[in-house]
Amino acid sequence: MKHLLIIITALDRDKWTDIVDIFNKAKAASKDFQVEIVLTGDSGIIAAVPEATAALGEWRLSKIYESMRSAKSSGIRINICERAIEWCGVNNRIIPEIDSILSSSSILGRATADTYVTYF
Repeated sequence: MKHLLIIITALDRDKWTDIVDIFNKAKAASKDFQVEIVLTGDSGIIAAVPEATAALGEWRLSKIYESMRSAKSSGIRINICERAIEWCGVNNRIIPEIDSILSSSSILGRATADTYVTYF
């Protein structure tokens, strides 16, 4: 099976539904691909409830987490870059939906000949 690596580099708080769309489209792609999502940059804020609630509000965050859990239910792996943890200050408060913490070099190493890479 081919691998789809989706790297989310930003989160526009005014267009927060974009990240919901990414999770929903990733779920649809999981029928044909092994899908992995990596949160980098300020998209990492959604990996910790207190920070994400402060940035987005509880209702918006609940919609994001709902789409994230739905994507996870179809076998999608969701990871976070270690730099995003530092950048967003989420430290040891990462939500259980995050599968692992990746180094920057590890993320680049995932992009092989059999991998389609998409940046958002």
